[in-house]
Amino acid sequence: MFVRSGLLYRRTTLALVLGAGLWLRPRAAEAQRILGGGRDAVTLPRGAFRVGIGGESTVQRDRWRDGALEGLGGSVTTDAFGPLQFSMLAPVEQLVRGLGIADFGASLGSTRLDARQRAFVTPLAIEYGVADWLTLSARATLVRTKAEAQFRIRTDSGRATLGLNPIFDGTGVAAQNAATIGTYGTAAQSLAARLTACQGNAGAFPECPTLLAEAGAVTALSTTTAIFSVRLAQLYGNGALRGARYVPFAGSSTEAALQVRADSIRTALERYGITSVTSTTGLPLGAQVPLAAADLDRLVRDSTDGFGARALNDASLTQIGDVHLGALIRVHDSFLARGTSRFAPGARGWRQAIALEARIGTSYRERPEAFLDQGTGSGTSAISVRSITDVVPHDRLWATVAIGYTKAFAKDFRMRVPSSTDNEWLEWQREMVVPVTPGGQLDVELSPRWQLNDYIALGGQWRWRHKSADTHDVNVPVIAIVGTDVLADGAALDARSEAEEQRVGLSATYSTLAARARGIAGLHFEITYLHQQSVASGAGVVPKQWEDRLMIRYYTRFRAR
Repeated sequence: MFVRSGLLYRRTTLALVLGAGLWLRPRAAEAQRILGGGRDAVTLPRGAFRVGIGGESTVQRDRWRDGALEGLGGSVTTDAFGPLQFSMLAPVEQLVRGLGIADFGASLGSTRLDARQRAFVTPLAIEYGVADWLTLSARATLVRTKAEAQFRIRTDSGRATLGLNPIFDGTGVAAQNAATIGTYGTAAQSLAARLTACQGNAGAFPECPTLLAEAGAVTALSTTTAIFSVRLAQLYGNGALRGARYVPFAGSSTEAALQVRADSIRTALERYGITSVTSTTGLPLGAQVPLAAADLDRLVRDSTDGFGARALNDASLTQIGDVHLGALIRVHDSFLARGTSRFAPGARGWRQAIALEARIGTSYRERPEAFLDQGTGSGTSAISVRSITDVVPHDRLWATVAIGYTKAFAKDFRMRVPSSTDNEWLEWQREMVVPVTPGGQLDVELSPRWQLNDYIALGGQWRWRHKSADTHDVNVPVIAIVGTDVLADGAALDARSEAEEQRVGLSATYSTLAARARGIAGLHFEITYLHQQSVASGAGVVPKQWEDRLMIRYYTRFRAR
């Protein structure tokens, strides 16, 4: 069953559980305490069979990055969507700077990503008491994920320095650009030819004395003009060269600065008698309109001039999660050793068990082409060992302390590799198969419980986990992305994979086990509602999650002896 999250749901569930228990007449517990939410050191009696099914709903809108809280938009929520967010803008920025605007910064505008990720999990668990001290278990999950996003952009007030290149949409733009750019290229050739002519015949042109006296400067000007022409063609396009998808706006301060550069070249050419570049030559056609919402969607999906990813709202997934096989081994029980009941007046004691678990990596990691994908699990197989200790200071108050360590096995994954930890969305050219060696994970869980009566128990939970960084073996150090080489840095992936998180939770449980132990007819079952939320984080990128969980556990005798 799937559970809807929300304040109304949580309050209604808690009220029903508490109301059902208070309606029934409280009696002193005699043989079976309520287990409730969280781990415990209780092994099933020999031959006992327990099956559990439930629903978990998780919502996240924010995350921690190295301890600082931010929205899921991360670095793509920015005042300047530039090369850091989109590597394909780096060549454009360098071209404009190479044309003489040394301080130019490429930006498509101020962007904001509002996103929410949901996960719905249906767990199924089966446990069997092989002996009073040994319980075997198997657990699997069905996972449904969904992402909702709105990606917006503002280009007013100088927020954007680049817009859509009209050569991709306008008829005749390529020919117009070719004529303008060709004027500069022809002028460079004419200047070089004139210098050569003067060197062969000092009277070939009236400007020959100046040309010959300033031959070095003339050669430099010819080269500069030729480079200016080539870079204009690379930036704006001229038919032979497609040009960049994004170019400076027509009439902008950047275009004005480029025009000043063009005018200085024209003035220098005129000194040597080259007059083909005139005051009306100008520049290729600049961007006429900034990006709109539809252009952002195309930017995400476009595999030629964009990220080559799925649409942001196309990140839904329904798949099987990981499968867990486990054994719970009781190693100490002070009540059993003394031959006393856990519920005897004034009972004090403790119980300890060791949990061994093998995780089979049947789940899927997040897909590299879906930026808001959550995956259905780790995607890796692992083994874990956990010490679980129940401490009983009172017959109605007890707590569990669980300390565990998990180590996953190495596996190859298809991933997009960033250049730094600041790179959030990555272009499809960065995608490759990366061998990953997962880091170990240490976790601690504290679960105090208060049993109100035979039927109702309340509980709390605090969890802390620290996952060491994974090791990503990236064998391709440099990736070519539209005219520029970018670094593929496995260390950036390593840094992202380290995580530290703290969670707190509250639970309420309704149980019939004590009543059944006294001989009252009916089914043996427990219903537990648990709410958890992330409250703090340390290193790494960690989602801030709100989780609601409802679990039903049914007990029967299976080949009981």
